[in-house]
Amino acid sequence: MIEEALKKTIRVLSLFEMLNNGEIIRKKETAERFNVSEKTIHRDLKEINIYYSKYKYNTLVNSVAYNRVEKGYFLKVRNT
Repeated sequence: MIEEALKKTIRVLSLFEMLNNGEIIRKKETAERFNVSEKTIHRDLKEINIYYSKYKYNTLVNSVAYNRVEKGYFLKVRNT
């Protein structure tokens, strides 16, 4: 149980770091990398999005968004 929680923490923080570094997250590739389902990656991204929308409202980041051209998720930056 603790090991699974640690795996999730590492995975979510890795996704958070990837997004903050401007990387595009593609669910299939990322799910394979972490040996989880695409649905799990989707839920992780949803949690990160909630964090940005509720707790980081004073930053330039609005939310995690999907880029159809890149076929992946990225941090959407607020226009200033």
